[in-house]
Amino acid sequence: MKISTISKVYANALFDIAKTADSITLYKDQLQEVFETIESCSDLKIVMANSSISISVKLDILESVFNSKIEQKLLNFLKILVEKERFAELENIIHAYKDLVNNLSNIKIVEVFSAIPLNFENKSNILFKLEHKLGCEIHPIWIVDESLIAGLRIKIDDCTIDTSVRAKLESLSKNIVR
Repeated sequence: MKISTISKVYANALFDIAKTADSITLYKDQLQEVFETIESCSDLKIVMANSSISISVKLDILESVFNSKIEQKLLNFLKILVEKERFAELENIIHAYKDLVNNLSNIKIVEVFSAIPLNFENKSNILFKLEHKLGCEIHPIWIVDESLIAGLRIKIDDCTIDTSVRAKLESLSKNIVR
């Protein structure tokens, strides 16, 4: 997922506030709760996305829905997003915030694509090698992509390691065409 610069700016600001309040994990959990609440309530989602509904009405709704459920500073942050007409960026801000938390904890989210479902032994082996190579804790997302034919494609941040048969065939095809 490509995260916009503005989302990163807001996430950094919230992260600084959370650090000062010693509430980094609490904010992460509460942000997830806010996101899940909005996603599960289609009416709330529609209202918050509707530009014809006044900012004051949206602020009142945020206050009534989240006032007793999340930290006041986090609620104020959500209100700022509404006032600055950036509430639509919330999902990206949450992703950027989680990235900051993961970096602080020396955790990397890694997508591992394989042509077939991997067994426990294969997954453990891959995790061990990645953690040893990257020197951090790995949180994998296992994805089956039959188009790979065989092999793996591993996506770490903006870097992709592709050892799949499909990639090798595409490379061979390009070399033949030259």
